[in-house]
Amino acid sequence: MTRRNESSTIKANRYCRPEDEINILLMGQTGVGKSTFINGLANYLCNDTLDEAVNDRMQAIIPSSFNFTHSDTFEQKMIIIGEENEHEKFSVLGQSGTQQCRSFILPVGNRNLRIIDTPGVADTRGLEQDAKNFHEILTYISQYEHLNAICILLKPNEERLNILFKFCIQELLRHIHLSANENIIFIFTNIRSTMFAPGNTSHILKVLLDQYKTNYQVDVPFTRNNTFLLDNEAFRFLAVRQNGIQLNDEQTASYQKSWNHTIKEYSRLMGHIATRPMHGILDTLSLNEAEQLVRKLTRPIAEIAKLIEQNIQLAKQHKDKVLKNPQLGSKGIPQNDAVIVKFSHPRTVCRGEKCCRLVTINNEQTTEYTSKCHDKCYLKGVVQEAVNDIRISHCEVIDVRTGKIFLFLQKNQL
Repeated sequence: MTRRNESSTIKANRYCRPEDEINILLMGQTGVGKSTFINGLANYLCNDTLDEAVNDRMQAIIPSSFNFTHSDTFEQKMIIIGEENEHEKFSVLGQSGTQQCRSFILPVGNRNLRIIDTPGVADTRGLEQDAKNFHEILTYISQYEHLNAICILLKPNEERLNILFKFCIQELLRHIHLSANENIIFIFTNIRSTMFAPGNTSHILKVLLDQYKTNYQVDVPFTRNNTFLLDNEAFRFLAVRQNGIQLNDEQTASYQKSWNHTIKEYSRLMGHIATRPMHGILDTLSLNEAEQLVRKLTRPIAEIAKLIEQNIQLAKQHKDKVLKNPQLGSKGIPQNDAVIVKFSHPRTVCRGEKCCRLVTINNEQTTEYTSKCHDKCYLKGVVQEAVNDIRISHCEVIDVRTGKIFLFLQKNQL
């Protein structure tokens, strides 16, 4: 699949080998500030001080927007950074701003730092959209060999262990392999609002991780060593200044403090990541493929249970008949058999309205595929019966530009 490496004014090291790249996966709830984290880091890498950043070209790798209210006049202004595009939507409230996974490559010494931005968890479009987002994440990272860090971004001021927060953390951890424990990093954003401390979220997170350890016997570390307190308000300060808005000395001093604190935390973060062992992405992918296979066993198991129940009823009926007519005993017990027909080759089929239909079998609706898009398809990395798997786009009968089955169409047009 396409790597979607986004370009920026900061040029990557062209001769850095893939095994020397530092790959960081960013994950977190919708609106936690993943995109601002990336924009902030780009500016910290280019400038040592806030004064230098004000006089330098602002690095805005990812388009974003926010409302700014002037403290003296209460006048509100929409600050727009960059331009909205197909990947970034900041005009729809509640939807994940990042629509697709993308990676941003920044130079760090003689190595490249690849930051993988992902759609947020707990999208307001529902659980189905969250499932699609996680599928997008897993499919995207499959093109890389390793991850150096898995950063879970959190807001510092969660007041209680609500369902949404619990869902976010559990979903994130559920998709990560046990071997990645040493690569998990917690990053608190907007830390200036809690006096540069983790706030109430730290206690809530500890409770949740203790529950996770009890339920799954998995100890996820949460210590000062793998926890980082960042505040990217200084990036917003740069955006405000770029829009011609002047702030007073007291406000500027506050942003200066934010810059000084965060640049130290970024430096500590990079140092910590450098000491982490590389996590083989194949482990996490195998875990999630196994989960998909287990889910697919649900229907066959249900069918088998139904068949067993039917045979029990047939046996009872036969017993009653034998008691009335002993001669029937020699004919054996009637039973229903399940017949599994295995295809000689894997095949790719289409779920379009013209290519499949719903049929009723034993009072249950199932999908019947009336056309075979690719009868003998040996595409690697695709789980059986997977729907909307992006890797299917590599099938030789699919036009990658349109996503349509061009060979199948040509045959029907002959």
